[in-house]
Amino acid sequence: MSSVMWIIAGVLVAVFLIMIPVQYRYIEALKKDPLRQGVDQETYYNKMSFQEEQLHYNTQILFLPSTMVASWIYNWRHKRGKTTK
Repeated sequence: MSSVMWIIAGVLVAVFLIMIPVQYRYIEALKKDPLRQGVDQETYYNKMSFQEEQLHYNTQILFLPSTMVASWIYNWRHKRGKTTK
C-alpha cells in the first residue's frame, strides 16, 4: 500500500513541477493581453463572455499550487520596474 502512495505522490509532484512553466506563460499572457487591447484589467474582465470567464477560472483553480508558485515567480521577476516606497 505504501508503494502506491509513493507513486501517487510522485505523479502529483511531477504534475506540479510541469505546470509551473505553463501557468507562468498563462499569467504572462494574461497580464499583457489587456495592454494590447488598450483597456484596463477591470474593463477587460467585464467584457469577457461567460464561457471565457469560466475558462480562466478553471485554468487558475485546477492547478492552484502551481498557479501560486508561477504567480510568485512572475511578480518577483517583474518587481524591478515597480517603485517601492
